[in-house]
Amino acid sequence: MAPVILVTFAGRQKRMEILTRYIQAAMDAGIIDEWHVWDFTRSQQDHEWVTCQFGPIRYMGSAALYQSAGSAAPNQPLRLSATITNDFHIAIVPNDDGDEYFELVVGGWSNSHSVLRKLPRSALKNFDRDDAATVWSRPTPGVLSPGAANQIVLNIDAAGIPSLHVNNVVIGQWADLDLSAGASIMVRGGWGADLELGNVRSRIQRFVGNPNEHMPYWQAYDFYAKRLRTYSDSIFLKCDDDIVYMDIEKLSDFIEFRRTNPKYVLVSANVVNNGVCAHWQQMAGSIPEQVGEFERPPGGFGGSLWQSAERANDLHDFFLKTDSKHLPLPSKVIEWKERQSINFIAWLGKDLVHMALPKGDDERALTVDLPELLDRPTAIFSDFTVSHLSFGPQENGLALDRLINAYDELMRSAIAV
Repeated sequence: MAPVILVTFAGRQKRMEILTRYIQAAMDAGIIDEWHVWDFTRSQQDHEWVTCQFGPIRYMGSAALYQSAGSAAPNQPLRLSATITNDFHIAIVPNDDGDEYFELVVGGWSNSHSVLRKLPRSALKNFDRDDAATVWSRPTPGVLSPGAANQIVLNIDAAGIPSLHVNNVVIGQWADLDLSAGASIMVRGGWGADLELGNVRSRIQRFVGNPNEHMPYWQAYDFYAKRLRTYSDSIFLKCDDDIVYMDIEKLSDFIEFRRTNPKYVLVSANVVNNGVCAHWQQMAGSIPEQVGEFERPPGGFGGSLWQSAERANDLHDFFLKTDSKHLPLPSKVIEWKERQSINFIAWLGKDLVHMALPKGDDERALTVDLPELLDRPTAIFSDFTVSHLSFGPQENGLALDRLINAYDELMRSAIAV
């Protein structure tokens, strides 16, 4: 059976904690096989939470800062499988509580040289190396292979002397370094080189995109599109980090519909607090007029719900009071040829051949431009319901704490926690 991979663009802790419980329940039930958590956080606090909560690290954009990769100690080497073309950075942080660490740059300067530097630990948080002290350097032409995962072994012998092997070649040994107390190891790419670690076996994996991009999400689609051979048989789900309700019992039906209906480029869940879905929910009589009037958003984008905290509060309150936790659409499937919000969507791995998205608006690319190019519609699946907490314009005035508490209580009644 095709593996099911959930992709989430993380992550705001207060909103994402509820989603985490639902996903863990779905994984425990065998419905979802892997969860790929992409760190596109905007605050240091959220970044630290995602780093601690999810992992291990699987992929890093070239502008991402160091991430933990394990440890090494005498006669306990660290082994890594690293796909990278140049500038593989390894931070060796001694377990001596000192103020400095050692940085190995393997295949720097267009994969021509490698160096060892001694740096203050503050340099782990930046790329500034103007005052770096180089303690070792040698030519290493072609040390990193672009055609295979590079096998990296950082060894510390019984005397505490470290050495590095790359693809079974000894790159260096440093007798003047004493790592007899062991060291923590961190890694990153750099200078245009993304880094993928291939020895990650966890079902929950963490991906770190390049920071400070206004619309960074293309990075995730680009990652999967470049690995079409790996993922062509998979089924992908993508959900926002603020999905605060999920009908776990109907998730398998949603996945099966996605698998057996290849004519749709994307299939969306039936989403609470989604302009297009709210229109169809009201057309079916699932949302009474006293809750509000939910018009068809012009071209599928924006609309009064999208921009109104008051409307979002009223809709969430209505949904939370329903017994069924389901707002049916006029039919089991709504075919759609306009834009829609991609709060919870699914696509087939074989369609990654079309999904190397340009930088910019991934939602428009996936729901308007790509369906038009391929002459294939999208769809909304009525029988699988999720609830989406908020859009950006709704933030000012949303009863955030009250709604999160209510959805947390709903989650605890829906699944065993």
